[in-house]
Amino acid sequence: MKILLIAPNAEPRPVEIDGSLASMQSLVGGLIEAVYPFNDPVVLICNDEGKLTGLPQNRPLKHSETGEIYDIVYGTFFVCSVPADNEHFESLPDDLIEKYSKVFALPKLVCTDCGEEFPKDELYPFSGELLCPDCLEAKTVLCSHCGERIWRDDNAGDESTPLCQDCYDRHYTNCHSCGDIIRISQTYYACESDGNEYPFCYDCYTSRTSRKSIQDYYYKPEPLFRGDGDRYFGVELEVDGAGEDDDNAAEVMSIANGNGLENLYCKHDGSLDDGFEMVTHPMTLAYHQAEMPWAAILRKAVQMGYTSHQAGTCGLHVHVNRNAFGETEAQQDAVIARILYFVEKNWEELLKFSRRTQSQLDQWAARYGYKDQPQELLDHAKKSAHAGRYTSVNLTNKNTIEFRIFRGTLKYNTLVATLQLLDRICDVALFMSDEQIKAMSWTTFVSGCTQPELVQYLKERRLYINEPVESEAEV
Repeated sequence: MKILLIAPNAEPRPVEIDGSLASMQSLVGGLIEAVYPFNDPVVLICNDEGKLTGLPQNRPLKHSETGEIYDIVYGTFFVCSVPADNEHFESLPDDLIEKYSKVFALPKLVCTDCGEEFPKDELYPFSGELLCPDCLEAKTVLCSHCGERIWRDDNAGDESTPLCQDCYDRHYTNCHSCGDIIRISQTYYACESDGNEYPFCYDCYTSRTSRKSIQDYYYKPEPLFRGDGDRYFGVELEVDGAGEDDDNAAEVMSIANGNGLENLYCKHDGSLDDGFEMVTHPMTLAYHQAEMPWAAILRKAVQMGYTSHQAGTCGLHVHVNRNAFGETEAQQDAVIARILYFVEKNWEELLKFSRRTQSQLDQWAARYGYKDQPQELLDHAKKSAHAGRYTSVNLTNKNTIEFRIFRGTLKYNTLVATLQLLDRICDVALFMSDEQIKAMSWTTFVSGCTQPELVQYLKERRLYINEPVESEAEV
């Protein structure tokens, strides 16, 4: 029996079969269904469960009068003859083979959304659908983070920054003020009137804080490096007792930034009762001593009624850039290990220098504990149990190490002496070997201290070769 075989994505072709039920089922891949969609004495034989079993889309069936598609045949099918006076299927005559070869010529496929026909290569398979270019553009969008295509209705971002739900949850949030999508890594946080912290984009955050002199705790501008050199010190000095007052902070900053350069900004600090924290940009020691008007800043703070040492709540924290210790992480770690060793070996002397009590340091700047070798001490410090920032030398920052052992001060000589001491510690750690550091006594160390401010302070604290001097009271 001659039939016209129509397979998906293939041109119709005449085929000879024996006419048995088995041969027909074999061609369509299952149980057969007879469909009579044409006026001619022909029958369309297809798989009875083609749609249900997920066979590929094959050809559309159209109304003879309107040409509108009313159904789609799934899977391979064939056309044969079925005379009106005959109950059996018969061969398809050559004229009908020619006619239905044209009817079922390889068609354009149908867009699932709009129902229009398109060449196969113009349709985009997505999420079980076939979409034409217009429907693809209208109904889907690419996630701007991972590049995956998603339905527009599933867009967790916005029109300018479309996002799949997973990327939004992992990497993005919305600005609390304008609602724009922002990367979590580029988010600024600020407290609102309800006391809760909310995320802000840069523009909204700067607009919100532009009228404030005391910034929020999480405020962290891009660092501005002052002075020429390799080693920079960033100072965090807390003052208390005269108000968390924008006007007072503005006066301090007007002095600090009077040279037209931003040297210092002020932040909220929740550990203070009624004050704020002054934070400098990274500066060389020479810049701190010659260009930064510390004497005038501290004098103004005292005049406004602030204290630091006497407040009991204030600390003096100093950051040093890691890359001052070497180009590679291994080089930096070797120097940092010797710094930690020096601090632990000379803990009692540094405790006296810091003007803190042991209980205060236990709370805010705990020691790591002595180890025989610098590297052993560094390995110990890096362990999770000691990885918090409330340690004598905080190692949790990516670009700096932070010395946290010093009590706050509004006395110029004390502040400068502290920076000079840390510079001296960094020098010996950088230029001495492990064995030299281990062999160095405190007396040997201070005998190399020559800056007048540092020598004066060491004498005041009875730390300079038994040469005490009288000192003014701390503020």
